[in-house]
Order: sequence, then structure tokens, then C-alpha cells
Amino acid sequence: MGVAGKLSCKQCSYSQNVFFGIGFKYIDLNRILEWYEQEEGRQQIKEFINKENTEFECYDGLYVCEQCKYILNSVFLHINSKDSSYTNSYDCPRCNMAMPKKPVLDDVNSGLLDCPDCKEEKLEMHLNMDWD
Repeated sequence: MGVAGKLSCKQCSYSQNVFFGIGFKYIDLNRILEWYEQEEGRQQIKEFINKENTEFECYDGLYVCEQCKYILNSVFLHINSKDSSYTNSYDCPRCNMAMPKKPVLDDVNSGLLDCPDCKEEKLEMHLNMDWD
């Protein structure tokens, strides 16, 4: 099950609704293929679906740009089989730098994310619902 919330800054007007975790549509590669948007990832999913011993990890998370601190709420997908692997990737929409390979997990609830706008305050997280 996933959770949703709102990140906000006390110093400036920054706020962003965010989603974390998984739902029923994340339980197998066939279901992921139905909604996954990036074309490269869709092609990779198709290649891995029929491979033996394929494992995957897929969930919504937050990517934080190391350059400008932009926060991207998007899907993490990693697929691994005996002979190959694939991990999706993103470029920062603000500064075009490569985003980290994996979303942050622990920093979100512990108040360690910097505000991407004013860069003077840590963001607060207010969880407001579960989603599936």
C-alpha cells in the first residue's frame, strides 16, 4: 500500500503533493506494462516478462537533484534477471542534470529534505491518505 502527503516549507510558499510506495498495479510486470509511460522502460519490461528468474522492484518515490535540489515524484523501476538488468533513470526538469539512481526513502519522513526553492529550510511532510 502506498501513502500520499504534502511537502511544504515554512520559509517560502513551496508545497508539493507526493505519493510513495506501491499498489496492486505494481505486483507484476504485466500490470506495470499497462500503465508505465517511458518508452525505453516499456521495451525493457517486454524483454524481461518471459525471462526465467526475473526479479523486479517498482514503487513511487522522490528523486532529489544533487545540483539544484529539485524534487521529482516519480516511479522507480529496477528489473534483474540472471543475464541482464535495467534501472530507469531521469534528468532533472530544472537543471537537466542526471537524477540519482534511486529515490530517497528515509529523508522524507525525518525532515531532512532541503526546500528546492528557498534552500533555507527543511521541508515538512504531512501524510494525509493511503492509496492503492
